[in-house]
Amino acid sequence: MSTELDPRWEWIDVGTYGSPDQWIKGECNHLAPEPVYTEPTGELVAHLCPDCNTQLPAEWQP
Repeated sequence: MSTELDPRWEWIDVGTYGSPDQWIKGECNHLAPEPVYTEPTGELVAHLCPDCNTQLPAEWQP
């Protein structure tokens, strides 16, 4: 995989014999999710990935 591809995403090699360097963007790697807390208790209830807008469970670990 080329180093110029965005590391936030999984990249899938779809190159063929005639054109080997073709990539399509796959799933998000969730590299920088933000914690979501309740108010006023401050309990952690989820994580939100700002790259793909996916809500991840509270127990999610990078």
